[in-house]
Amino acid sequence: MKIIELIRLILKNLALLILVPFLLALLVLILTSKPNFEYSSETMLYTGLATGSSIEMDKTFNYFATNIAFDNLINIINSRETQEEVAIRLLTLHLMLPEANPKYISKKLYDEFKLKIPTNLSEYIATDHNSTLSQEISLQTNESINLTLPPEINRVNYEKTVQNLTNLMKSSNDNFVYEILNYDDDDHYSLKALSSIKAQRINSSDLIKLSYTVNDPGICQQTLAIYNDVCIKNYKNIKENRSDAVVKYFEEQLAHARTALKQAEDKLLEFNKSYKIINYYEQSKAVAVVKEDMEVDYNNKKAQLAGTQAATKRLEEKLQVRQQIQLENNEILDKKRELGDINYQIALLDPQTGASTDEETLLLLNKLKQKQEALNNEIKESVNQIYKYENSIDGVPINKVLPDWMNNVVEAENLKAKIRVMDQQNKKFEEQYATYAPAGANIKRIEREISVSEQGYLEILHGLNLAKLKLQDNELSANLKTIDPPYYPLSPNPTKRAILIIAAAFLGGILILATILVMEFFDETLKNTKKASKILGLPTLGMMPKLILDPGNIQLPYVQKRLIEIITQNILQFFSTHASEEKVKTIAVFSTQKKEGKTVLAGNIAKTLKSEGKKILFLNFSGKQEPLKQQGKFSFINKILGYSDPRVDINNPFLADVSSYLAPSEFHTIPIDEKFYQAKSYIDIIEQNNIKLDFTPDYVIIELPALIYNNYPSELMSRTGLDILICRANRVWTEADQTALSNLLETDESKINFIVNGTNINEAESILGDLPKKRSNFRKKIKAIFKFQFFNKNEI
Repeated sequence: MKIIELIRLILKNLALLILVPFLLALLVLILTSKPNFEYSSETMLYTGLATGSSIEMDKTFNYFATNIAFDNLINIINSRETQEEVAIRLLTLHLMLPEANPKYISKKLYDEFKLKIPTNLSEYIATDHNSTLSQEISLQTNESINLTLPPEINRVNYEKTVQNLTNLMKSSNDNFVYEILNYDDDDHYSLKALSSIKAQRINSSDLIKLSYTVNDPGICQQTLAIYNDVCIKNYKNIKENRSDAVVKYFEEQLAHARTALKQAEDKLLEFNKSYKIINYYEQSKAVAVVKEDMEVDYNNKKAQLAGTQAATKRLEEKLQVRQQIQLENNEILDKKRELGDINYQIALLDPQTGASTDEETLLLLNKLKQKQEALNNEIKESVNQIYKYENSIDGVPINKVLPDWMNNVVEAENLKAKIRVMDQQNKKFEEQYATYAPAGANIKRIEREISVSEQGYLEILHGLNLAKLKLQDNELSANLKTIDPPYYPLSPNPTKRAILIIAAAFLGGILILATILVMEFFDETLKNTKKASKILGLPTLGMMPKLILDPGNIQLPYVQKRLIEIITQNILQFFSTHASEEKVKTIAVFSTQKKEGKTVLAGNIAKTLKSEGKKILFLNFSGKQEPLKQQGKFSFINKILGYSDPRVDINNPFLADVSSYLAPSEFHTIPIDEKFYQAKSYIDIIEQNNIKLDFTPDYVIIELPALIYNNYPSELMSRTGLDILICRANRVWTEADQTALSNLLETDESKINFIVNGTNINEAESILGDLPKKRSNFRKKIKAIFKFQFFNKNEI
């Protein structure tokens, strides 16, 4: 939207933009007319949470933990328990006041307070303060607050009354204290009123600011003072009680750990006693060394015994050779006798001795000789064996081996005795090993149990030390301090009445302006030629503004005369650029809906063409124009808002009947029947209706009925030179309109143009430029500025 259009839209609805904010401001003024003075006070608490305590020297700054600590503190301040105690203490203070005291409550509010307090509530106000009661209360008031009370109120009685009212509140939900705290209609003692106390941390410092606003300065100050003391007490109790519980827990766990450690140590002691162990690791090491040395010696003895036994066996084998020699000698003698017999037989059978020499004898002789030779060899071998038996390998006689055998036998017996002793020692070592092996595993297990118990004991002891250190740290950090006590407000807060009135007026103006802009943005009507051309997709011949009764200072007759002339000029220009063989130019005027202004526009086009010397024939389907009826009265609210009368000027010359400015021969009414749909040109229509013309027209204007409700002669429309669509600016172009038009577009889209009828008169500026009306120089300059036309009056 252009700036000038936006300005025009705002100026058009200027009265509404002024009236609505004015009414809203007036409404706020009425609602805030009741005087209600409020007083505000502030106080600050020092927490020490950001910097931390100096006890834990190794405590590093943790931004996240510090924020959590501040959140916890603020949650404690805003907790219901804190608010309940503050409300009860404030209620007790006012109950025990004998009369109004501006420092605590004003006279007006005190009187109202006394009227709403039930008489039975006085039973809960403590009045006695003997020494016994004072001692009892003094023990209970270790957790009391340090509120400065008026001299008329005894602190012991005050604390006792607070306790009584607290018990009353907790006893049921239908007592006065419970109701005044939990119902929202009380401005001073209800939890809703106290929840308006704002607690916030000041930047990243250790300070928390409490602020409160109420309609009495004394109540404002005393409420904050009580709030400070209650918050300090509650926060301290929570911090110290929590740390004290941690210390007790670690002390209990330390006792259990100490008992477990002692039991494990006693178990080890009893185990060492039962196994007679002084130092298991040294003893086991010594036993292992001795056993290893004995194993080496034992193996050496076994090897030495084996060698001695082997030598003894060898000597014994040599000592047993004598019997073998005797046997060998006897065997040699037997073989010598056998050899003698064989030699004798050979001698008998030898051919040299004259014996028979037959073949059998020779065979026998050969056998004997072979046997003779075998015996000789055996005798030689036996003699050699006897020599070996009588001498050792080294050639030593066997007689000298006997002493060596005796020595080896004695040595072997000695070694066997030593080995038997060592076997007994090995058995003892095995028994000792069987004892030490499981003992080592058990000792390891017991020592591990002692180590775990000792480590747990030390960890718990370390935790106990940290808990005690934390307890001391909390005792210091929990000491919240009031560094800026609440002050007594001397003057009420400035009211926000003026701001609310301005805000209401501004909001009303913004709301109306936004509504206007939204309506303008979502406006889907044809509105003007530019917007209609985008929607229809057709070229335009022009527009015609709505003929309103009160056009203001705009010269409407001139505007409408000039616009119809431009439309006519565009028609003539169209025919000049679209050459046709037809001398008579046919113009079809139609619309998709009824009452679009076809007859009026077609008649004024005919009137303008006639004034330019053209011969005109206007064929109208509907006959005479329907007489216009004036709409209802102009709204009184519109008059107040300064709007011009938007009703149609039914007496405007532009709306005159066509028959008043066209001759009877130039204007004819034609019926819509079967003959009309068969017409191929205006001549057919004339002939069908027996119309006699005494002239040949230059332009024939044929008005057709609405396309949605009636058909049209197709051949006639295909032969027209120009088709003019008339559409109202204040309606939405629907799908039905587009469907009705689409069939006609198929004939010849290039010859269809449209005219927007009934536009806003200011839309004519897009065709005529500045509308003819009286303007001051100031207004001209302002308009030029909004149009960014700073030098449009400069001459070239």
